[in-house]
Amino acid sequence: MCKHCEGKLLEPLIPATTCEELERKALQLHRRGAKGILLTGGCDERGRVHVNNLIPAIKAIKEKTDLLIIAHTGFISLEDAKALKDSGLDGIGFDVLGDMGTAREVYGLVVSEKEYIESLRAIENPGIMVFPHVCVGLHFGELRGELRALELIQNINPTTVIITGLMPVTGTPMAHIKPRPSDFEKVIKRAIELFPGTPVVLGCAHSSGRDREEIERIALRSGVSGIAAPTMATVGFAEENGYQIHYYGTCCGLIPDEKTRVKGLDIPSHI
Repeated sequence: MCKHCEGKLLEPLIPATTCEELERKALQLHRRGAKGILLTGGCDERGRVHVNNLIPAIKAIKEKTDLLIIAHTGFISLEDAKALKDSGLDGIGFDVLGDMGTAREVYGLVVSEKEYIESLRAIENPGIMVFPHVCVGLHFGELRGELRALELIQNINPTTVIITGLMPVTGTPMAHIKPRPSDFEKVIKRAIELFPGTPVVLGCAHSSGRDREEIERIALRSGVSGIAAPTMATVGFAEENGYQIHYYGTCCGLIPDEKTRVKGLDIPSHI
């Protein structure tokens, strides 16, 4: 029940709270042509998403299909990360905060920098691809701790670094708050500076309306490797300005390859 979401972002997602339900629905999606699934959900009072309860289903899905499976785990132990690696899980997206006051006031979590670092290392240790996320403006639209979050991520070698932004969600205490587009430039450029050999990507959550287009243009000019769910205006802008464009039907954390490349613009999910 974090202040920026209050569970509303979970409402439109496909529910699968048992192993039987997850396996059945994943196989249905696979038959319909899906390439992968993201396992996510609400956190408990310690900031954990209980994905480990679904390990038998993950194993079964990976044995029966070629679906890519990634997950949001929240804080995680090395033991649990190893179990997820053994299940066949492909990657983990992990939100990193650099200001513990924001964790307390927005997430309702009393945590430390050490706990973020320990979870990052726990994910990296068994060899799971890790996609740290840094959310611009999470502290009620203000820039607070994002640059420090990037420094915490330096404790590992991430597969990608994902920059997201506060999304105004109707019916929440932060429904009318948006991050400043200019703040994205500061965070993206710092991420590229700190991780010169790692793709830095603008994630799918990055505000709305005209601000979204402005943020995407800032991201392009700042040198991101990709943009998730770009607006058509941004696609046009990229074409007009000579950017080389490739489209991939995949989560933005995954490194693009020919298996996930798509030709058309029906549902542009990642450029």
